[in-house]
Amino acid sequence: MKRKPSAETQFGSAGSPPKKQPRQDPVSCESCRRKKSKCDRGYPCGNCAMRKLECLYSTGGSGVMKSGSHTEERPTLDNIRLEPPLTVQRSIRIDSETQQSNRNEPLLTADWLETIVMGHRVPSAIPAPLRAELSQNQQSEHSSLRQNTVPGVQSAMIRRDPIAARENPATVHLPSYLPPKAEALSLFRYYCNYLDFQYHLIIQSQVERQIETIYEQVACNESINFGYAALLFSIVASAIYYKLLMESSEYADLCSQETTFLAGAALIQGNYIAYPTIEGLQATMIIGHYLSNMNLPPSVSSFCVHRSFMSQATSMRLHLVDSSRSVDERAANGSDKTNVELRRRLWWDLATYDCGPQEGTYTVQPQHMKVREPLNVDDKDIEHAEAGLPLSSPTDMSYSLCRMRLAVVCRHIVDETAGYHLNGQEVPYEKILELDRELHKACAGIPSFFRFDQISRREFATLYRERPTLAWQRSIVQQGYHSRLCRLHRHYFVRGSKDPRYSYSHVISLQSARKILEVKRMMDEQEPVFTPHSSMIWSVMHHVFMAAVILLIDVCFNWDDILAEKRKEEVLDACRMLSRAQQSSPIAREGISAMMDILRKHCKQEKRPISSGSHADPPASSISNVTANFSQADLVTATSLGPKRVCFAPQVSDCQPILLSESVSDPLPLEDMWTEMLDGTAYTELETPDWTDLLTELTNVTMPCE
Repeated sequence: MKRKPSAETQFGSAGSPPKKQPRQDPVSCESCRRKKSKCDRGYPCGNCAMRKLECLYSTGGSGVMKSGSHTEERPTLDNIRLEPPLTVQRSIRIDSETQQSNRNEPLLTADWLETIVMGHRVPSAIPAPLRAELSQNQQSEHSSLRQNTVPGVQSAMIRRDPIAARENPATVHLPSYLPPKAEALSLFRYYCNYLDFQYHLIIQSQVERQIETIYEQVACNESINFGYAALLFSIVASAIYYKLLMESSEYADLCSQETTFLAGAALIQGNYIAYPTIEGLQATMIIGHYLSNMNLPPSVSSFCVHRSFMSQATSMRLHLVDSSRSVDERAANGSDKTNVELRRRLWWDLATYDCGPQEGTYTVQPQHMKVREPLNVDDKDIEHAEAGLPLSSPTDMSYSLCRMRLAVVCRHIVDETAGYHLNGQEVPYEKILELDRELHKACAGIPSFFRFDQISRREFATLYRERPTLAWQRSIVQQGYHSRLCRLHRHYFVRGSKDPRYSYSHVISLQSARKILEVKRMMDEQEPVFTPHSSMIWSVMHHVFMAAVILLIDVCFNWDDILAEKRKEEVLDACRMLSRAQQSSPIAREGISAMMDILRKHCKQEKRPISSGSHADPPASSISNVTANFSQADLVTATSLGPKRVCFAPQVSDCQPILLSESVSDPLPLEDMWTEMLDGTAYTELETPDWTDLLTELTNVTMPCE
């Protein structure tokens, strides 16, 4: 039982009234306490510095307040005199550093309690020698972090403790995590120059005004526009990811994840699901198009998938932008032409986006929408343009319009062939040739500045130097058309090498595959060079992998061809291209690993007959039984890429090695895997529909960027 306090305890030893315990002074500044915001207790704190407010701290019973000076930028670890210990570091620590950190933990805790909680009200409790050691350790940490900072990106973007794991997105104080205005504008310009050309989801001048509005609202201590904030954070997340990717993929992932979390937090606080906005839709589409969904914070990832895009777009009636009712409302009430044109662009991006990797279906039915094609004009001319320019005139929208026209053909191919596929029937070859003519007609309609022939390249060389994004878009357009030709003819590709009736499919597939690889070489070797590198654009590398597999299948089915050795070298050259991309780009590494898993699942290695006098081949079951004796974890996979170990079974001769993996340090190179598939003593046994299933699975593989 709890004892009652004695009289002596209640009234003191002399019967005097009890003494009141002194109340602990608040440790947050006055401004943060009034706003109930999280205060970092700096001098000035981050919130006051951002709002340009006087930062005042209570110092006890005297009522005297201490104030801090103001700066334009948010304080970082360099200009805050003493900070709480960094519990989570952005770089991977080796064991010795971890041990050193553990030894200093009591010292750091004591310093934190003394400096932050007690302030300057008590003398130092830490001896001078220990304080000197602590200061040296902190300087060493700051120096290490500075070395990992990439030029052009504020160190605070990398050094900040991870917030996604410890903050509630509905309550996180977003203004505290805004980058300095100069840095935000710098990353925005990087996005406009090097990323926006792929999808063109924003109008640069409009977003620049929105960014200015955010910082004006913060300066005036007003609530920020959550849609604008979500769009800014999504642009920063994409730009910082690609800007850091070549320097440090770990920092790129961490920084983009944190900033993506902030974009999602802005959407949640703005109640985006119930009240969607154009800026919120732009934010989610930017994240979904440019960043890997596999690495998004769980609290945010549901916003950034195609189903969510479509749901929010239809909620805002983007599919009815040019319906008679919408046109009448604009005529009666007036409208912002830029906003109307932006809505058309966003809707058509969604309507054409799912006509890419998916096979046999699409989301947007043209009869269920009423949206005109966007005008072929530059962004700066939208307000003054009554009609668009002809497609032969290069503009900011030329590439998007070419994508739309390719998507229309792909949608028609789905409509014409889906019935056969769903009923388990083969598409008649006459239908394939008819659709082939339609694709070639659309390809012939590509404007001259998007063609790869020698005459066009010379004619528009000056234009490519002035507008390098047009040169990059030209490459992606060409790869897109040739990959669709390969896909259309895949069912008759192998038969065309043996049966003259289908030889056209065999020839056109090989031509298109070689064209895809040629385009990739030109991206890497000729001006203007891609920024970021073309290996970081997954759609490019997906086309390259599919083209390499087409060449691989041709060699495996025609291993006795007179040009077999030359074709093997052609395949290995494409494999080296994939290997270089795998080593230089985490995005390529992630996607190629997923596709290699599928390729190895379909490939069976068996001995090929070398001569008529050679011994009979062992049955396929012999090799299957050998591999079955090993666990699935022992087999080489594209994700683990374990090194090779040669194992011989009693039934298999020494000339038939089976490659298995061992848990040792050196990985098996990608080229070695493909060399095994092309080995003179082995062939890839694929029958129809095995090889068509292989191509279909590779086409529909889960991509790093959705």
